[in-house]
Amino acid sequence: MALVSVVGFDVGNDTSCVALARKRGIDVLMNKESKRETPAAINFGEKMRFLGTDGAAKLGLQPQNTVHQLKRILGKKFQDPQVQADIAKLPFTVLEGPDGGCLIRVRYCNEEATFTPEQVMAMVLVDLKRIAEAEGGIPVTDCAISVPTYFTEAERYAMLNAAQIAGVNCLRLINETTATALAYGIYKTDLPENDPVHVVFVDVGHSHTQVSVVSLKRNQLVVRSHAWDRNLGGRDFDEVLFDHFAAEFKAKKKLDIRDNKKGSFKLRTAVEKVKKMLSANSEAPLNVECIMEDEDLRGMMTREHFEQLAEPILARLRAPMEAALRESGVALSDISSVEVVGSSTRMPAVCRVVEEVFGKAPSRTMNSKECVSRGAALQCAMLSPVFKVREFEVIDATPLSVCFSWEGKDGGVVTQTLFKRGEAFPSTKMVSFNRAQPFALRAHYDLDTPAEQLAPAFDKQLGVFSVGPFQVPPGSETAKLKVKISLNLHGLVVVEQVQAVEEIEEPEAPAPSPAPAAADAKMDDAAAANGEAAAAGADGPAPMDTAAAPAPAAAPKKKKVKKSDVPFQSSGVCGYSKSQVDAYFEQEHQMQAADRLQEETNERKNALESYVYDLRNKLYDAYAPYIKPADKEALQAELTAMEDWLYDEGEDTTKSVYIAKLEELKAKGGPVERRFAEDQSRGAALDALRSTLEHYQQLARSDRPQLAHISPEERASVIKECDAAAGWLQERLALQSQLSKADEPALLTADINKKRETVERVCKPIMSRPAPPPPAPAPAAAPAADAAAAPAADAAASPEPMESEASPGPEAAPAADAAAAEGQPMETGN
Repeated sequence: MALVSVVGFDVGNDTSCVALARKRGIDVLMNKESKRETPAAINFGEKMRFLGTDGAAKLGLQPQNTVHQLKRILGKKFQDPQVQADIAKLPFTVLEGPDGGCLIRVRYCNEEATFTPEQVMAMVLVDLKRIAEAEGGIPVTDCAISVPTYFTEAERYAMLNAAQIAGVNCLRLINETTATALAYGIYKTDLPENDPVHVVFVDVGHSHTQVSVVSLKRNQLVVRSHAWDRNLGGRDFDEVLFDHFAAEFKAKKKLDIRDNKKGSFKLRTAVEKVKKMLSANSEAPLNVECIMEDEDLRGMMTREHFEQLAEPILARLRAPMEAALRESGVALSDISSVEVVGSSTRMPAVCRVVEEVFGKAPSRTMNSKECVSRGAALQCAMLSPVFKVREFEVIDATPLSVCFSWEGKDGGVVTQTLFKRGEAFPSTKMVSFNRAQPFALRAHYDLDTPAEQLAPAFDKQLGVFSVGPFQVPPGSETAKLKVKISLNLHGLVVVEQVQAVEEIEEPEAPAPSPAPAAADAKMDDAAAANGEAAAAGADGPAPMDTAAAPAPAAAPKKKKVKKSDVPFQSSGVCGYSKSQVDAYFEQEHQMQAADRLQEETNERKNALESYVYDLRNKLYDAYAPYIKPADKEALQAELTAMEDWLYDEGEDTTKSVYIAKLEELKAKGGPVERRFAEDQSRGAALDALRSTLEHYQQLARSDRPQLAHISPEERASVIKECDAAAGWLQERLALQSQLSKADEPALLTADINKKRETVERVCKPIMSRPAPPPPAPAPAAAPAADAAAAPAADAAASPEPMESEASPGPEAAPAADAAAAEGQPMETGN
């Protein structure tokens, strides 16, 4: 099986995290800045895009061209009041698209450009994909992506489309709190087999709050309930501090920071640091220089004052916690522990609210920033054929009730809730209809969904599924249809199949007729042949027994179910068509190619610039003895001219031009570098050659017993080869001694090494040849008794035995026996 990477992406509103599944477990990967959290920011530059950490670095300089907090507008309509509230605080421009969605307008490659949120989210995923590929060294194919529990069908489709545009195969969109519970439960070895342990997971992230009650057993995770506030997160606490200090600045300086995008960004960055400091300290200072019109902003905030300002936000935290506990059906006393994750749970005030609601101090057994990505990677590994993970079932809870409506027999609208909030998913339902004409099914969220679960501005319609045409069976007024509807792993409603079911009556196959009489007679004959009933054979059957049997009754009919697929079409379903995805995928590839080309161009430009500075410095230092004064002045002039070109005409040119300029400069600076390198390496090469010559000359003149087998002629050839090499070396050294360091060397390190290799090739086989083995010892003289027996043996070998090969006659048999008897004493010793 080909090597592939299996990863989990935790795509946050502010930062993202990547986890990679390996054989030894799950690793959270670091980006090029050696950080595990990567900003979810994209900057659009004049020549290329800057993703992740590079994009976040541009946020203070080009806020209008840096897209971040993308999840707030992903999959939403432009006219959504919450979208409008978010747009007012974003530094980049958001427009209304042709379909009522959002479009992001930026300046890219010196032109106005618009991108959909799905395209920009794909860029975020591409950056995370590169981090995983850089760490694993192999392409990313399968992934699991975390999404907030409250994501609607439109938002989930938007995330899947972004994954397709980025070129990754998303095996599952997993709810963030479910991923956290998976990362928590799968490593617990003390979970019971039968009675589950109930754990509450509270996630207060950058822009939202999610709460889930989960039941855990040894091999199973069951989500009991979900609750959330999609507009309550850490950024709301930041906004409290922002408003406070902005009002102070306006009162003192008569300047409104909110009207200045760069000033607002600086202040938001500063108050976020203040909030983090107040989590561990009772007070924190705020200092922002030149925030607006060369004015500085300074202030102080205490934790007590901050908590007073944030009291309305802290009060809102109770609602999702109480709702999750109420809907789970689990008693408060049965809650085993409360796990808090998310960056904002570091605030002491948040932890106090959690403890007040659940009556237990919150636990922090998990890494609050990495747990979601770990759970996503685990889920991906469980779904991928590449890994074998221990059995652990994940049963999630449906976050929003899904209904289907259709026209009833009386012309009215019939609505049925197929997937209720809190029910387990993935799930599949089968719905039966009796229809004579094509009809339509309309999928939508429950129209009575409370506002805290689904804002009234959200479009509750999920799509229309038109069923037909189909044929009504003969003799029937309607056709029986079965519609298979599922809520899949991604949390999406899908009509998988429509079938027409028809019952057909078919006659049963007749039973086999009894065997004919002839067969019976044959059996009787067989019995008579066996001698069993010869007398009974005379009593044959009476003539009355041969009368014909009555006619058989009509065969009963059997009902058979015939199923046939019925076509259906979907319309109004969220998400892009295949052609749209393909077009955006191609556009993304073109932008990636442009990014790579510009990165390579920048690398070539930097290489040229570095070579200019490095060579110039060394000409006055290490390279000074290796270049003549006139040549040095000319080369210095070349370097100065190249530097001027880099900051003038060469500021913006192509990759090939930089490569050509560097090669041109190396052609002039290369000889100096080579002379320096030769002088530095020549000494070691000379020592190695001299050592080799001395070694083989000593061996050739040695009288050691181990070398006694080497002939004088071979020793002479070794000495001759060494003397020749020594003579060559002396001649070359004499020439080199007449030259200065600034001249081209007469003795090259490569030639010295080559000569040493020649000596080794000639001398080593001779001097390392092993001695031949000693001759075998002569056999010892035979004893006298053996010598006397030798004539007898010769007599036995005389020609007479040749004659004994003829078969002896009968008269010779006794003699042969006697001879055999004479040989018996050798065996009597047994």
